[in-house]
Amino acid sequence: MQSKTNKSFNAKDFFRKAWKIGSYSSGYALGGGVVQVFTLYYMGFLMFGMGLPPLMAGAVIAIGKIWDGFIDPAMGLAVDNTKTRFGSCRPWFLISAVPIFFTYFMLWYCFGIGSVNGKFFYFLFAQILFSTAYSMGTVPYDALLPRMIDNYDERTNYSSARMVFSGIASVGGNYIYQLLIPVTKVEDYAGLDAQFMKLGLILGAVFAVPLLITFIGTKEKARPVNIEAQRNDSPKNLRDVFKNYGELLKSKIYLKCYLLTMLAAFIYYAMSISLVIFVLLVYKNPEYKITLGSLVIPFTLSFLVVNLRDFFEMGLFIPNVLIMKKYNKHRPFLIDLPLLFVGSAILLFVSPQVPLFIYLIGVGFIGAGVSCLNFVPNSLMPDLTDIDEMVSGKRREGTNAGLISLGRQVVQGLSFLVFGIVLKVFNLSEDNAASAEATFGNLAALKIMLCVIPIVGGAIMYIISRKYNLDAKSHSFIKAKIAEKHQSGCAEISADERKTLTDITGIPYEQMWIGRAENQAE
Repeated sequence: MQSKTNKSFNAKDFFRKAWKIGSYSSGYALGGGVVQVFTLYYMGFLMFGMGLPPLMAGAVIAIGKIWDGFIDPAMGLAVDNTKTRFGSCRPWFLISAVPIFFTYFMLWYCFGIGSVNGKFFYFLFAQILFSTAYSMGTVPYDALLPRMIDNYDERTNYSSARMVFSGIASVGGNYIYQLLIPVTKVEDYAGLDAQFMKLGLILGAVFAVPLLITFIGTKEKARPVNIEAQRNDSPKNLRDVFKNYGELLKSKIYLKCYLLTMLAAFIYYAMSISLVIFVLLVYKNPEYKITLGSLVIPFTLSFLVVNLRDFFEMGLFIPNVLIMKKYNKHRPFLIDLPLLFVGSAILLFVSPQVPLFIYLIGVGFIGAGVSCLNFVPNSLMPDLTDIDEMVSGKRREGTNAGLISLGRQVVQGLSFLVFGIVLKVFNLSEDNAASAEATFGNLAALKIMLCVIPIVGGAIMYIISRKYNLDAKSHSFIKAKIAEKHQSGCAEISADERKTLTDITGIPYEQMWIGRAENQAE
């Protein structure tokens, strides 16, 4: 009887933990799903569906994303200064859900505006509104995990589940797009306004509702009294926020992580933006069908290519988790990036005359190579809050999330702008995009995004990763010493351990909060 009771208790405990992890992870449907659909299809929608020139289309997205980046510091400030019975992060999920739904719909529907200039200003306005709503959801979400979980390995579990939900949202959003937008060539974009309206309504709901699940199923831990007292010293305006950003970036390990995160984002966005357009221009995106009895499932080549990339990206997911647990969280960079180099090198030689299977092989290598680009930075970020606390004595999850999100949004905007400039330089127009064969200029422009940027950026990431020196052992030590300092006013740390902390942060031990006497720290 006792054994049955224990089994029942364990099962209940398991499902309670699964619900907690699942509730947290579901919120990243917004981050993963929106980014996937947006980067794969939005540039093509503006150029071929709405008739905006490439440079104008790139500028719309770039300005919106850069606006998003500069809204993020304000959101980080708001999160750090929010105090409710629900916590600091969770209330924002309720506040942002409805605005995200409506503004996402606006991204895909222009209410009959006919002129090119009119569409430019309308979509720019829609971008700014959506970016503001998006920041209201994503910055608090990025700040949530370190306020829920302290343990290094357990945070990896949550980050891993988060990426699974991101993958589900990405594949689901991609297939919904393919079902509603039956485009096999550039000319097919004409007359799809009603379908794009449906797309905005459906995906707006798909990306907004999971935030409500995250609100319901998560709980922030109560802050220690000495940390809660720091609210009086927390930033009161954006000038203070940017001053705090400067403090964060003084840490060597923080700066390395930040550079890795920004390079990873730029590579991922550059490749995603150009992946579907490459299929449209080079292989003309033929349509295929799978017949399962009386069920016919249509799909296009672009859908196959995107999901082939995602299949290999997710295929390395579990190996990457195991590598993280055995070695450290940044080790997958050193294993996955060489695969990215191989895939980009294959695509460098692809043309309309090259058999399709060669292109698909290259896409498979790229999928395996990009597996680390989202997962690893998302796993590293929560630990930066602890490094900052060791250095400054402050818990600034919202400020940390705001800085990371600012960089990502600016990088995403710049990647669209760079693509628009590149397409402009190589004279892409609707006429040559719809021609029977891709021009040399079109191919060159696409290969800069698909091949050159990933190879150069990935090489820099590889070099930085080899010098990244935070692992589970050093993180556990740092957490223990922070707790000791909060409890007794000082932490007992040997000379060798002091040197290790200085090597990690690049800041002399005596200048860190952890190394100062309590009366000096105050």
